[in-house]
Amino acid sequence: MLAKAADMPESDISKILTRRFEVPTDLLKPLAAALDVPQQDLLKAAGVLEGKAPPPKSDLTVQLAAQRLGIRSPKNVAAFETLVAVLRDAEKRR
Repeated sequence: MLAKAADMPESDISKILTRRFEVPTDLLKPLAAALDVPQQDLLKAAGVLEGKAPPPKSDLTVQLAAQRLGIRSPKNVAAFETLVAVLRDAEKRR
């Protein structure tokens, strides 16, 4: 029902609810209308208002991913980088 009311695909709603999709602010307006809540409340919940803007959209590097995962030791970061490289190569061969 929410997807229909917001005129959005159900798959997008599912991704939003499971936090697998960063919601662009332009999608918040139809969601707010469908949920019958002020758009400002959704902007606050999304972290856009009150100085909690989403991180800039840039490519995620292996080093940044390691940092976000809490991998700090240079030795462990290097191991993580190696693991990611091996996994990427494996995916290319599929």
